[in-house]
Amino acid sequence: MRIASYNIHSGKDMFWRNRLDAMADVLAQSSADLIGLQEVHQNSRMGFQAAYLAERLHYVYAFAPALAIADGQFGNALLSRFPLTSAESIRLPATREPRMLLYATVPACDREISIMVTHCSLDKTSRLQQLQYITGLVAEKKDTPLLLLGDFNSSSVTFHPDLVDCAVAMNQTNQSTLVPIKKRLDYIFASTQWSIKNYTVLRAKCSDHYPLLVTLELPEQLAPAK
Repeated sequence: MRIASYNIHSGKDMFWRNRLDAMADVLAQSSADLIGLQEVHQNSRMGFQAAYLAERLHYVYAFAPALAIADGQFGNALLSRFPLTSAESIRLPATREPRMLLYATVPACDREISIMVTHCSLDKTSRLQQLQYITGLVAEKKDTPLLLLGDFNSSSVTFHPDLVDCAVAMNQTNQSTLVPIKKRLDYIFASTQWSIKNYTVLRAKCSDHYPLLVTLELPEQLAPAK
């Protein structure tokens, strides 16, 4: 299974030029099965970006609004090659700008898997509260194959011990995820049920972040959920 995470920066590159179609091309070429997106607009002024990308890729999607804006909403999204069994928006603790986590389940790899997509605060106090809250959510799902991905706005993120940083597992922590700043703010974490096969930062300069792509497998001995 291939998993991608991408902060699409409102569909703009670092010079604020429209690049949503180029992003769609990058995601299509990645052949990702599940794609977590951050900084997504669903409004008439900037476009219904999650819906547009899902249509371009022939995927289904879920959207978790973090902010209500004048003509719509702004938040996180999940694009999925698989049908969504469930999807919900979970508000994270924050002292300033609201932040949201999208939690969904999908039938994949002959069982149900959980996926979380989020975008943590720039403010350190809020961000630490959010990481603690997410750790609690992860602990509740410890018996389910789980993926957590997003922009965490920190170059040092640790979670519940049952979650593995895919970049660490593949010895790729020196790969920056920002354009052009050499920082790693974007992550894909996988629960210990997964076997991590590959981690790549795709050097596509369509946004102010690079997309991440991870290949994972569930071992055959992990029996399908009944």
